[in-house]
Amino acid sequence: MAQNQRKKKNHTGGSSGNLKAVLYILLVVVGIAGAVSLGTAGGSKTTTSDSVVTVPGGVAPAEYQKVSVSGDALTQIPETGDDPEVGKAAPTLNGYDLFGRPVTVDPGSDGKATMVVFLAHWCPHCNREVPVLNEWKAQGLVPANLRVVGITTASNPDQDNWPPSKWIVAMKWSFDQFADSETQDAAAAYGVSGYPYLAFIDAKGNISSRASGEIPIEDLTAAAKKAVGEK
Repeated sequence: MAQNQRKKKNHTGGSSGNLKAVLYILLVVVGIAGAVSLGTAGGSKTTTSDSVVTVPGGVAPAEYQKVSVSGDALTQIPETGDDPEVGKAAPTLNGYDLFGRPVTVDPGSDGKATMVVFLAHWCPHCNREVPVLNEWKAQGLVPANLRVVGITTASNPDQDNWPPSKWIVAMKWSFDQFADSETQDAAAAYGVSGYPYLAFIDAKGNISSRASGEIPIEDLTAAAKKAVGEK
């Protein structure tokens, strides 16, 4: 009788061992599956560089963009004397910004005055002028009926602060922006001879004044008021 009981106990112990072995195997399998699942979940967070948001009529982001010019090109600002282009019609520019969004600079078409600023990412004067322009806006000194457009031009991968698409963001440019072509078609149309270069255009689309170099806030305000017809 005692022998039978011992056999029974041994039999029960064997079943328990087998059950533990099965549970152990199941836990290992579940653990491996969980590890694979976690690995897959982690991989799904990876983003790709081709996730570009497109807009109607837009093109791929680029440091240079195709530019179409209509109207007569302006001559360069003379070193001395009056600017002969004051009072003449400003050229119209059709193109895109650095992020591929379509942009048109058509002075006078919307009844607003326009200020175009040509900027080179490598130019130390431009790097000092952009914060001035941002501060000008922050102080509320930009007339409400003045459109300001920054045009990146003379872009060069061998120069500082390349690429301009990252530079313009780092500089916290707070106005519209337009990308010139690699052959600088926009700059040529406006007679650009140095950087930064500013052209103020009245509400009828005619040149009000032009300037090259670093411009203080006081002079920006005066030129802007003249362009919009304020005193």
